[in-house]
Amino acid sequence: MNTNFEITKESLQPQNFQKGENFEKADFGPFENFGKYIMENKDLNIQNTGKLFLHDILNLTGAEVSINYAPVGYKVPFKHAHTQNEEIYLVLKGTAVLEVDNCRLEMKEGSAARVAPDGIRTVENAGSTDMIFMVIQVKEHSLTQFTLTDAKMV
Repeated sequence: MNTNFEITKESLQPQNFQKGENFEKADFGPFENFGKYIMENKDLNIQNTGKLFLHDILNLTGAEVSINYAPVGYKVPFKHAHTQNEEIYLVLKGTAVLEVDNCRLEMKEGSAARVAPDGIRTVENAGSTDMIFMVIQVKEHSLTQFTLTDAKMV
């Protein structure tokens, strides 16, 4: 079964793709346009409006990143957990409530939170304006080097 999400033909489309030996780049436009992105998985019969998974677009190999548009009143319609991956939630615009194990975390522009794989979570727009948030998903305990321990000066 195909588990990838693809941008639909009706969706706003990324622009200005560039690819080099060591990079891939795309422009997605201003955050206020993210509500115009539509991704779907035909095998699972799921369509997401206002969500853009970057895994396939940028050929990510170490993380999944999504950028999410949530209009006023939006709430993820389900709770979920993961088997291996932790998630980092970062609010880029607006305010949110991130619920983890029935604990409600107030989030605002610039707030970040990490949720362990077993944490049962959902998120909602808790404000009076549209919200934009990013979710970074990585395998828990997989980071073995970071910042300057992974950098090499050239």
